[in-house]
Parts: sequence; structure tokens; C-alpha cells
Amino acid sequence: MENRIYDELIPEETIEEVRLRTDIVEVISEYVSLLRKGKNYWGLCPFHSEKTPSFTVTPEKQMFYCFGCNVGGNIFSFVMKKENWSFVESVHNLARRYGVSLPEKEQSPREREENRLRRRFEEIHEWAASYFHDLLLRLPEGEPGRVYFAKRGVDLDTMKSFRLGYAPERWDGLLDYMQERGVRPHELAEAGLAVEKETLTKDGLQYYDRFRNRVLFSILDRRKHPIAFGGRVLDDSIPKYLNSPESAFFNKGHHLYGMHRAHQGIREEGYALLVEGYMDVIALQNAGFPNAVASLGTALTKDQAKLLRRYTVRVVLLYDSDGAGIQAAFRGGEILRDAGIRVDVLTLNGAKDPDEFLKSFGVEEFKKALSKVLTFVEFKYRTLVREKPPQNIPEKAELVIKLARDILKVTSPVEREGYERFLSLELGLTLEAVQREIASQEPKKPKKERVQEYSQQKQVSSIKNRDNITDAIICKDNSGPPLPTVYLGVYQAERLLLRILLEDISHLPKIKTMLGEFFWKVPVHQQIFNYLKQDGVLPAHCDETVQSRLASLLLEELDISQTERLLNDCIKGILSTQAEERVEDLQVRMATLEKSGDMAGAMALLKEIGERLKRGE
Repeated sequence: MENRIYDELIPEETIEEVRLRTDIVEVISEYVSLLRKGKNYWGLCPFHSEKTPSFTVTPEKQMFYCFGCNVGGNIFSFVMKKENWSFVESVHNLARRYGVSLPEKEQSPREREENRLRRRFEEIHEWAASYFHDLLLRLPEGEPGRVYFAKRGVDLDTMKSFRLGYAPERWDGLLDYMQERGVRPHELAEAGLAVEKETLTKDGLQYYDRFRNRVLFSILDRRKHPIAFGGRVLDDSIPKYLNSPESAFFNKGHHLYGMHRAHQGIREEGYALLVEGYMDVIALQNAGFPNAVASLGTALTKDQAKLLRRYTVRVVLLYDSDGAGIQAAFRGGEILRDAGIRVDVLTLNGAKDPDEFLKSFGVEEFKKALSKVLTFVEFKYRTLVREKPPQNIPEKAELVIKLARDILKVTSPVEREGYERFLSLELGLTLEAVQREIASQEPKKPKKERVQEYSQQKQVSSIKNRDNITDAIICKDNSGPPLPTVYLGVYQAERLLLRILLEDISHLPKIKTMLGEFFWKVPVHQQIFNYLKQDGVLPAHCDETVQSRLASLLLEELDISQTERLLNDCIKGILSTQAEERVEDLQVRMATLEKSGDMAGAMALLKEIGERLKRGE
């Protein structure tokens, strides 16, 4: 939910401003790992399952399109589909992200209260982050925190960049600071920054600060706003780590520590480094690994995996090498694998964590270790064998079965066979036996899904073998009433006419003069033409089919120097088809008259057909 509710009637010029300010590549990259090729970006489609990238984003035209499933449109239609937002919600959220003001509307009492509470939550956390941060950097009370971070090799710039802080050994330090700003104790407790006592303390306190005598790590959202804190003690107190509790406005399973800085690094490096600790993230990012992130003191969640999948298709797991770390790597690897992410695992020797390794061995040694990562399957195999070496054939078969699910998730046939050969050689089994065992573990597809796949294959096959085609099949959308069958040449001519108009609307009068306004055989083409003929401007929000067709049209290259010739060829081709259709219609009518015995009428139509043919119609 966002802070404001906006008017449904957003001015068109405001919508256009939001569209122009939005970086379509940046937004879509949060959902799809994009690779630049020439002027466009390519990736695996987020709207259907595929192995070869057919999804493209064109920043120049601010459009996306998938050549596999024919889904396309602008940035509004993309986030509407991905987030299940209405058009107004999509404009609203993008406007807020890119700093565009929108007209507000009246809110219900419930909406007003919810938004007031969210704003208050954000305000309180901003004040709290400033309080802890200033204590660490400037005040005498923050000396223990400064000493701790100095020992860990954290400099002033890093403290500022990560908004690190310190909570003094006081029961009411933050409470007093907040009360000076009009924040009541119960509000601080609701925000997770204070704790309410059932009975008064000996000092007469009903509330006390949650974080005391701890260095604090601010959990920042993508906008770099604090939404929670993680605290570490400076002595042997229990618990060693203390995190903000979850609330209506903070769910730790939806965030990753360091992502406010790492999202760009992940995109540039092509993978994410997923570690366990806050200090590991800070140490790695400072050492030149800007793609390091960590889960928030808990096991990796499906939502965190989805968040990573927005930026990359590869994650390197770097967990502690003890038993708990290995089990966390197993669980995390499986969650990432199920999210469609390739998982590699890095094991560091001679240090308990990345921070210690970097201090002991340096950046170059870390890079060497990083170049020798194990794939998740290899890591899992070596771990299982180390824990329990297989002694006989049944135990070897059991080991293959334990790895089967991971291997079956591998989409590359070459990589999959590589794992099968690896197991064959390691376990002394034939390749065929290993392959059969793994194949036997593959879940059976439901009958309905198999029938649907066969139907789509037949449909695509039939398209290639006919000269005329229905737009419904081209769109892969057979819902609603059947669309008319048109000649493939006419379909292509209509597309080219629209592409020319999208490039230069000045050709509209000639098309209207030569062909009229209602000659279009394909309904979606008529819809686009209707938009264009009004003022030459397409609305930011229109029918999904229109959006997809527009995207596919705008992605087609047009030779500007040949526009006039192409325009004339299209008009000539459509006029010729119209003439042929009129003659065919006359022939049908003539046959009907002959059957009814009206020979005079039939002869008249025959004469008209002859005259039309003489004129070249």
C-alpha cells in the first residue's frame, strides 16, 4: 500500500510525464534479468516459461514485447500485469518512485487512518535512524560503537553510507529523544522500537528502549529509507543479535540487507553474493563486491528469492561452513532453485566468514576462491558423501535420488547430462542407469497440461501452412467471439500501414483518402487507427490486446527512406484485395441467381464482372 489515494481521473499530460520520467529498463530489470544487445535489452519472459530469451525491452520507444507469447505494452501495462495493479495504481506507484505529483482524492476514514499510520511509521524510523547515527558519529555516548566499528575496519564513509548507529546503555534514551518530537511511548512500541512492560519498572517506567548497548544496522528499503534495525551486542549478553519485530509495515521476509546499494551491482556483475551477516555485506561491498546482500537474520524466504530473481538468474551462496551453515545453504539453494535461479556455492577455508577471510587473506585470495565455486549439485553431492559415504548399490541409488530433483530443475540439456555423467563416474554406475533413475523421479504432468501443449504445437504448425490466417491465432487468444480470417498479405499490409503512421502521422490524410477509415480487416488494427486518427497520440492506457500489438509494431524496424514506396505498395495491395473480394462477391450472387432461374439477373452480373476485370479490378 502507498501513502496516498489518487484521483481516478489523472490528467493525460500527467500520465505522459510519469511515462517519460520512468526508466523502463530499470523497472523491468527488477523482475527480469536483462542483457543489452544493440539498442534493446533481452531476457527470459516473465509471463510464460521459456528457455531462450524472447522478451525484449526498447528504451528508445519505452515499450516491451515478447515474441514468444505476444504480450507487450508500455511500462504501465507491465507493472499492471506483474503486480496485479489497476492502471491508476500503476501510475500512482511509478509517479511516487520518480517524483511526479498527482492529484489526490478524498479518502475513506479507514484509508486516512492507514495512511496516517504508515507515514508515522516512516517518520519515526527516520528519526530513530538519525538518533542512532548521530550518537555513533558525534556524541560521547557513541564511543563504544566507534571503537567496535574501528576494530572491524569500518570507516566513516561506510558508517554514513549504511547509516550505521549505536544505541547507548540506557533504558529510555530513544524514548526521551522521541518524546521531544511528540512521539508517544505507545507509538514507539507499535513501531517496534520500544517494549511495553506489564508492570512499572523500579524507575517508574512502563516502556523501555528495545535496543540498548548495541551497534545498529539500519535496514533500508530501495528508496534508502529506514524501515527496521538489526542490533549486535558489544559484550557477551544474550541475545547476541536483536532485530526489529515484524509489523503491519515491515516484513523481514520481503527484504535483503544491503539491497539499497547492491541492486545495481547485481545487475552489472550478473549475479548476487548471498551471505549470512550484516558485517559480511559491508566488508564485501567495501572490498569491491557491490553485489553482496544478506537475509535479515532468518532463513532465506521465497519472497527474498523472488526479489533476487528480479535482478539476476544466478546467486552464489556464501554461508558459514559449520553444520548450521551447510543446512542453511541446502534450504536456501532449494528455494533459489525453485525460483528459477542458478545456484553456486562458495566455501571459504581458513576463516569463519567472508569478513574474517578478507582481513586474513585479502581481496585477491577471495577472488581466487570465487573463481572455484561449486555448482549447487556438486556442493550437495560432496557434502552428502562427506557426511555418509555410500557403501553399497542401494546407498548409491539413494544418493542419486536425493540429487534428482536438483538435476531435473536444470534446463540446459548439456548441463543436465554433465551432472548425470558426473554421478556416473563418481559412483561407478552406468550413465544409462543414472539417467533412468533421475528420470523416474520427474513428476508427471497433469493430463490437461499435456493436451494444452499438444494443442498449441498443432496451432503453430497450422499457421505455417496456410495463406490466410486469423488474428486470434496470431495473438494466441481464442477467447470471445471468433475473429475474421484474413489473407496473410493483407494482415502484413495493415501492420505496415500502422507502423508508418506510428512513425509519421502526416501520412494519415493519404490513407483516409485512398482507403477510407473502416477498411481494416483486423479489429485490433481498427482500434489503433481510431486512436491515431483523433489527434495522432495514443493513450497511455488502453486495451491489453492493443498494447501488445502496439509494442510489436514499434519494435519493427522501418526504413524511413522507403516510407513512401512502402505506403503506396500497402495501399495498392489492399485496394487490389478489395477489388478481388468484390468480384468474388458478385460471382457468389451470380451463382445464386442461376440456381433460382433468374438468368437475366445472372447475365447482368456477369457483364459487371467482365467490366471490372477489364478495369483491372
